[in-house]
Amino acid sequence: MKRYKQQLKYNPEWAVKWQWMQYDEQKGGMICTCCKKFGRPPVASRGAWVSRPINNWVKATKLLDKHSKSEWHLASVEAQVLADSAKQSGNVVERMDAASEIDRKKNRELIKKLARSLYFLVKHRMPHTTTFEDLIHLQVENGNQQLEVHLQSAPLNATYLSKISTAELLSCISSCIEESLLARLNSSQFISIMADESSDVSSKEELSICGRWLENGTPVEHFLGILHAREVNAEALTDYLLQFLSDKGISVKRVRGLGFDGTNTMSGKKNGVQIRMRCHAPSALYIHCRCHQLQLAVVHAADEHKEVKRVLGSLLTIWKTFYYSPKKAEKLVEIQAVLEAPELKIHKPSDTRWLARERCVRAVRRSLPALIRTFDEIYEENGDAEAYGLAKLLRKYKFVACLYMLCDVLHTLAKLQGSLQAKQLNLATVPVMVENTISRLKELKEDPKTSTWFKDHTDVFKELMGDEEISEDEGRFNTTVYRPYIQGIIDHISSRLDSKGVFSAFSLFDPRHLPTSEDSLAEYGEDKLDDLITFYGNEQKVVFEGKAWVSTPDIDKKETESEWKMFRRVLFSQYKSSTDDLQVVTSRLLTDSTLNAAFPNLATLASLQLVLPVTTATVERSFSDMKLVKTRLRSRLGENTLDQAMRVCIEGPPTLSEDELDNIVTLWKDMKPRRLSV
Repeated sequence: MKRYKQQLKYNPEWAVKWQWMQYDEQKGGMICTCCKKFGRPPVASRGAWVSRPINNWVKATKLLDKHSKSEWHLASVEAQVLADSAKQSGNVVERMDAASEIDRKKNRELIKKLARSLYFLVKHRMPHTTTFEDLIHLQVENGNQQLEVHLQSAPLNATYLSKISTAELLSCISSCIEESLLARLNSSQFISIMADESSDVSSKEELSICGRWLENGTPVEHFLGILHAREVNAEALTDYLLQFLSDKGISVKRVRGLGFDGTNTMSGKKNGVQIRMRCHAPSALYIHCRCHQLQLAVVHAADEHKEVKRVLGSLLTIWKTFYYSPKKAEKLVEIQAVLEAPELKIHKPSDTRWLARERCVRAVRRSLPALIRTFDEIYEENGDAEAYGLAKLLRKYKFVACLYMLCDVLHTLAKLQGSLQAKQLNLATVPVMVENTISRLKELKEDPKTSTWFKDHTDVFKELMGDEEISEDEGRFNTTVYRPYIQGIIDHISSRLDSKGVFSAFSLFDPRHLPTSEDSLAEYGEDKLDDLITFYGNEQKVVFEGKAWVSTPDIDKKETESEWKMFRRVLFSQYKSSTDDLQVVTSRLLTDSTLNAAFPNLATLASLQLVLPVTTATVERSFSDMKLVKTRLRSRLGENTLDQAMRVCIEGPPTLSEDELDNIVTLWKDMKPRRLSV
């Protein structure tokens, strides 16, 4: 039976709901009166709703609703409202200005959307130059009408999706973040500079520069920038640092701390970067990164004991076995599952990466039975001589004993290492942390039963070997390896992390060092105050290559002595019975307006103490971000782009605020003449 479709036609009720719509009887379709008068429809629409009436009665309501929400229709409606308002006043100039202001606001919102999209890519370390345009088109497909109108109506040379436009927008975003960061830095009286160099994926030497300053009495550390170091000698690196500070508007005379690693190039007293920088800032103190010093103490102590060195060398061989053979690594995972052991990854026991050895030792200890069985099966299947040797080594008493000893020792040192990497840590609190670590090591040395893992090593060894007797004397191991190694660790830490002179003198603010009675206050802190006054209360002279540089004192000697005699009594009365530490005291001295006004010279000393860096951990973290930004697939990333991308990744907020977006659009507008009115 033949079915007939119902004849569809225009419904006059539509004009009641959509009052802007008008039915054209001659052409038999609907037009938009607002868009016909004020709008500029997209090129792809071919004049729909303006010169080409709509007569698709099946989808008429959907098309009407879609058009009413379109970006260019809403702009036409706004223009109609303004026109009606201006018509009543009769002011044509105001009418034109109002229409222009609408376009300007619309264009600014468009650039903000582009900035948000680009910021998302860069913040998440994604290749922005190749994915930015695709991300914009994806947003158009998801219904972003403003971007759709922009892409359809804008000239091909004004879509702002090209690599050049992307680079300009990234530069504005980076400048906005840097401007805010430098404003915060310049509000601090004193600053410290931390720097180090490392090679990137393109084998280029990159110099990363970070700063430390005070905000509301609290020290903060931030990434300032990275630049390509074409030469890595002391003279060239110093020139790079000085030029960088000059370009950023940072006065080198405000620098009071220099945080570098211990290489001769950076730390050399006769020709290193530190002495060259101190020529321009004679009052600056060089601080050898405490994390580097602790790592060197661990490495040198291991080198002095062949049994420990042999075990660490074996751990490197075990790591290589599974790192370079996915098949062997898969077998280890299978055996761990069979033994119901945790699926652990063997880390590389690096001499340079902090805490890497502790992670490796811990993983091998927990995977010991699985490792032995894995090497046994590899030998049985392939006759692998190295696997046979490793399986035999893992069954030796000395290896198991050393492994469990290292678990205790390195775990203790890892806690100290982690504490030293805190950004708000100050040098005056380091001796207390080191003293606590040494006390724990001495406890382990004197009584192995106080250990967490070593006390159980004999039981573990017997489980691995069955009923076989221990061939080595446990007492002999304790005498020849255990105690000498721990003592070596203690000696190296004590010598390398011992704070002297000005560094230790700042502890006079620490309430934990206060005398037990008020009668003893008369002499408390006098010797430490003398050290501080000697350095900061006198002119500091630096002689280099026959030239002399002299600084001006930061404090007044007589006034400081007078202030201390009063402040130590305040310290005793307010903090003797409290649990507050040095950080709380110095921060309050800076933030409490009453104390700051009464003791200005002591407040200056507190600022100097807090601003000195403890480690270069912030610099090392920036290199980790560098490797995530400049990967093998992005090895051609330019110097400026790398610097800007890292600034966004490290210092950029999770999302950009409206004020930041407005600033970015303004910077973008002022960069050069634009086709869009923003």
